[in-house]
Amino acid sequence: MKHDTFDKYPADGQNLTLRSLLTTWDCLSDYRDELVLVGGLAVRHLTRRAEEGLPDAVTIDVDFAVSLGTSNGMYGSIRQTLAAHDFQWEDLRFSRKFGGMTLFLDLLTDDDQTVGGSAVVDDGLSVAIMPGVSRALVRYRTVELAGKSLLGVEQVQHVHVAEVGPMLVLKLNAFAGRKAPKDAHDIEYLAMNYVGGVEAAVAGFAEEKAAGNRGMPRALETLETLFTKVDAQGPMSCAAFRMNNQHLDPAFEEESLRIRQQCVTLAHALLG
Repeated sequence: MKHDTFDKYPADGQNLTLRSLLTTWDCLSDYRDELVLVGGLAVRHLTRRAEEGLPDAVTIDVDFAVSLGTSNGMYGSIRQTLAAHDFQWEDLRFSRKFGGMTLFLDLLTDDDQTVGGSAVVDDGLSVAIMPGVSRALVRYRTVELAGKSLLGVEQVQHVHVAEVGPMLVLKLNAFAGRKAPKDAHDIEYLAMNYVGGVEAAVAGFAEEKAAGNRGMPRALETLETLFTKVDAQGPMSCAAFRMNNQHLDPAFEEESLRIRQQCVTLAHALLG
C-alpha cells in the first residue's frame, strides 16, 4: 500500500512496520537463507535519518525478495507459519490488523523471463515478479535491528537487506510501472542519504550495469525519459510526495525546484 503524500503516513507507522519485520523475520527463521528485505523498509535501513521535520524514508509494508526456484513446499510452509501469527492471505498478499493499522507483507521473485505479473506457487500463493530481484538475493548486507515484536517481546534480529544498487534498479522498475510518487521519493532519498554516501550509491548502481541486472534496461529508460528534466514525471512526483501536493504553490516554488533539480542531477549521475 502506498500513499501519495508523506503526510498521510501515520506517525507510529515506522515503529509498527519494524515490529512487523522483527516478528516475521523471527518466525520465518527456517527460510532466512532464501529471504532478503527489499521495498521501502530496505530503503529506511540503508539510509541516514532525515532531520526532524523533514520527509524521511517511510512505509507500512514489509517486502521480501525470494527465489522462485527454491519452492519445494516452502511457500505453503511460509503461509502456515505466518497464519499462526495472524497474517492472513487475502487480495494476493499477507496482511494483519494491529493497533488500528493494517500491516502488509509481500513476496517478490524473478523468473528471469517476464517483465511483470505474478507466478503461482505452493498452496495457491501468487508471488509478484520483478526483474532485478535475483540480484537483490545475492547483493545484500546484514543489518542488526532491535525493538519489540508484535507480541511485545524485545528482540535483536540480523536481517538481510538488499544493497543500494539492486534497490535502485528495483525502485526504478517500480516507478516505471505504477508511477507512484512514493517510489520517486524512495529513489532520490535512497541515493542521496545512503549510509555509504552518494558516490557509493552511484557506484553500486554502476555495478548492476556491469553485472547484467535484468531490471537495468528498464531502469535506465526510466531515468532517461522520466527523470532528466525538472518538469518530468519523476522529479514532479518526488516533489509532490514530499511537499504534500503543494509543489505547484507559488509560495513554495523555490523548495519545489530544489527537490526537482536534485532528482535531475541524480538521474544524470546514475546514467553516467
